[in-house]
Amino acid sequence: MPVTLINADEVKKLLTMKDTVEACELAFTDWGNGVAICPTKITLELGEDADWPTYKNGLNAMPAYIHSQKSAGIKCVGGSLNNPANGLPYIIALILLFDPATGIFRCIMDGEQITNYRTGAQAAVAAKYLVNEKSFDMGLYGAGAQGRTQLLAFSEVFDIRKVKVYDVNPEAAKKYAAEMSKATGIEIVVMEKPEDVCRDVTIVVSVTHGRDKFIKNEWIKPGQIVFPMGSFTECDDALLLGADRVIVDSIGQTMHRGSLKSVVDQGKFTEDMITATIGEVVTGKKGGHIKPTERIVCIPIGTGAMDVAVATAVFEKAKKQGIGAPFVFNENVEI
Repeated sequence: MPVTLINADEVKKLLTMKDTVEACELAFTDWGNGVAICPTKITLELGEDADWPTYKNGLNAMPAYIHSQKSAGIKCVGGSLNNPANGLPYIIALILLFDPATGIFRCIMDGEQITNYRTGAQAAVAAKYLVNEKSFDMGLYGAGAQGRTQLLAFSEVFDIRKVKVYDVNPEAAKKYAAEMSKATGIEIVVMEKPEDVCRDVTIVVSVTHGRDKFIKNEWIKPGQIVFPMGSFTECDDALLLGADRVIVDSIGQTMHRGSLKSVVDQGKFTEDMITATIGEVVTGKKGGHIKPTERIVCIPIGTGAMDVAVATAVFEKAKKQGIGAPFVFNENVEI
């Protein structure tokens, strides 16, 4: 049987944020119930976070199996720090889906849109089980592509009243505010100082390349939830160590990369300091909604489970609509 090839334009045509949120919630539910398999991602380091080689790039391999969909797959995704300045996307990804019973590949699709959408959706799904109210103000660091999809995802799940946005590039923040207020109907205010983003908001989301631990402990007050989504170190050590609860998507992964890596490497943070996984919260196995007296740091660093779940939803939709090009790699392989 031919493999279905789905290009970037077709993925964009097929994928909605509603689909993405539903697929991510399904993946977290399966994971929390112990019926998803999601190994930690493997990274080919090509200079994104090392001195050599000097490509300022990296490649992650992210496999997963989602039992509710009877689907398995792997995403290969690169993030090149040099690309935006050269007019190329930072994220370049392919997702491969295959039959878990036979190993025969079903589909190969572009993964950029899925990566951007699921990064927003996974945080919004987690917030659904942590926030007490349906409507609130939100703080946002980072006015790039993922800053946009974060807002699209949160506005899919919640009635966002106002967004306070900050970016190291003030013009990018102004452009974001103009575009996204028009797209969502939400009031968006550009902040001149990073500390102003956290004032009088329920949720703070950060999607930056920051490495300087710029989100300070004293900025975050009781009743607030911080989502540090960047690949490096956006929160200072005192915030990570002083939070009442630390919730993650993948324990193994967040202990070795992203927000917690620095405090883990220093020996300050250990695995038993993680309160729960998002899957445990979604399935009700661990406590969810925030108390007025506590601060929560929630770290959905991004896993193959979300990518495979969303890609499978796209593939099923493509089959129904007759979208995608068939391609035969091996005429002797049939499903």
